[in-house]
Amino acid sequence: MNKYNILIAISITILSCKEPIEYQFIDSPETIKCEGLDYNLAHEAYYSFRQDIAIYVKNLHIGYDYLNYKESLGYYIYRGALGNYDYNKIVSPHTIKLLNLLKENADIWDTTNPKSNINYHSEFINCLVQNIKNEEVKQTIISLIKSNSMNPSIFAENYRRNVFDCYNDNHFGMLIAFDTYYQYLYDMNFNK
Repeated sequence: MNKYNILIAISITILSCKEPIEYQFIDSPETIKCEGLDYNLAHEAYYSFRQDIAIYVKNLHIGYDYLNYKESLGYYIYRGALGNYDYNKIVSPHTIKLLNLLKENADIWDTTNPKSNINYHSEFINCLVQNIKNEEVKQTIISLIKSNSMNPSIFAENYRRNVFDCYNDNHFGMLIAFDTYYQYLYDMNFNK
């Protein structure tokens, strides 16, 4: 009987250590080192965002038949920064699973703000902002956060103008993913 209890305990321990979903981008290049959100979840969310928009733009047949992340982000950000995108056509089932896991971290969300679901004062978002390489962009975001007026709509033109910075700045790219994608997905009902 004692051996049986030990076997059950070991089985429960092993099963409880399993990742809640299968990460698809675990072998992709490292992104950021920020506290306040599980690294693997943030990493996966960033790459899933990139994948979603690249697949969507490729399917629009805009001149290339391969996944072009850079051009896709440029195409996406024009309307995505304002939330004027048909996110139901972009979002993958994998991203929806990630969103559900992200929602479990209440610190990164502010559902009381009518202009954004992101908590710009959270440890995770603060780390992203503090590590943006473009000093002008960083200082503008910091000022907007201090005045409680930061939201993707007010920063949309800056996102558009500087979007390609994220290819050498994962902190900025991750902020774009959370501020122009996940925060708009937050209130959507995908159970239809």
